[in-house]
Amino acid sequence: MLEFLQGELLSKSTNSVVVKVGGWGCRLYVSALTLGGLPSLNEIVTLYTHLSFREDQFSLFGFQKSEEKDTFITLTSVSGIGPKLALSILSKYSVPDLKRVIVLEDTTALVGISGVGKKTADRIILELKDKIGKQEFVDFTLTQEKKEGIDVRSEAVAGLLSLGYSLMEAQKAVPYQDPAEPNITAEEMLRKALRQLAKY
Repeated sequence: MLEFLQGELLSKSTNSVVVKVGGWGCRLYVSALTLGGLPSLNEIVTLYTHLSFREDQFSLFGFQKSEEKDTFITLTSVSGIGPKLALSILSKYSVPDLKRVIVLEDTTALVGISGVGKKTADRIILELKDKIGKQEFVDFTLTQEKKEGIDVRSEAVAGLLSLGYSLMEAQKAVPYQDPAEPNITAEEMLRKALRQLAKY
């Protein structure tokens, strides 16, 4: 299996590049985000690759990061999502942003992509929200919010998620820290959130 290519970047177009590997010039289809991160022409690049078979057509796709390649493959596992549409989605959203969209079940964000209608957006979320993994998103949120100094709220949100609430429910129920209560603990904030959820 062809895992990656390394060679001289010969050309760029709107959705593909040509990389010289040995005596071969390989065309790889890439997302807009990958294209924007590539170096100047004639420099050496390394791209993770995925070879797609469609009837009598072979297409090679390239990615700067292995996680983008993995997400591309996951997207193409959704019924009705082909390689070109998956690439369009990854041209619109980075992998972390796409994971947030899916975990938050934000169909509106997906419908804005060319080729993705409401039914397709619903299908993407339905089929991928469990594959994407809630815990991975929670870990990311905790890391980011701790950097911003609001880790108490993050812990309370994570507590609700562990109790089976959705991320959207948790984010809505857990209040932001009140300056009047600078010493509030995550447990106290969690209790407040549970009381709020009981009213729904």
